[in-house]
Amino acid sequence: MQGRMFGVQRQLPVARFLFYALLVILLVACAAPATPLALVGEAIRVENPVARPAALGQNSAAYFTVLNPTGNDDRLLSVTGDVAAASELYETINDNGVMRMTPHLEGFVIPAGSTLALKPGGKHMMLMDLRQELRPGQEIVLFLVFEKAGEMQVTVPVMDK
Repeated sequence: MQGRMFGVQRQLPVARFLFYALLVILLVACAAPATPLALVGEAIRVENPVARPAALGQNSAAYFTVLNPTGNDDRLLSVTGDVAAASELYETINDNGVMRMTPHLEGFVIPAGSTLALKPGGKHMMLMDLRQELRPGQEIVLFLVFEKAGEMQVTVPVMDK
């Protein structure tokens, strides 16, 4: 009986050590800053671009996320492309219970080390008076103009949703 007790007592400190080691690892992992892995690199970039389908002459919208991993703020000044007669930056806002789209002629700031999400119901890009039909599966080319990063060409797939 004493032999069994001796073995259990010897294993207890090892189990206790493993438990505390695991606890410390979990605490360190939880305390680490929640920086998205996507915010790495040295240049502004665009991820997840998508445009909505629409008929010739109608309006559509494009959405994407701009990542700014740099140490400097930048500003998305404008978006252009041959697909529409006009391309403008807009934001949908709630004005006392009424949803309104307001143009952002000054563009959108992308803070250093942050992202700018253009998405339905928020900031977005309008493609007005389409020069061609936009069908799901098709791709269009847009040119984003940034205050500091300059011009960037982005291929945007047309999706149903």
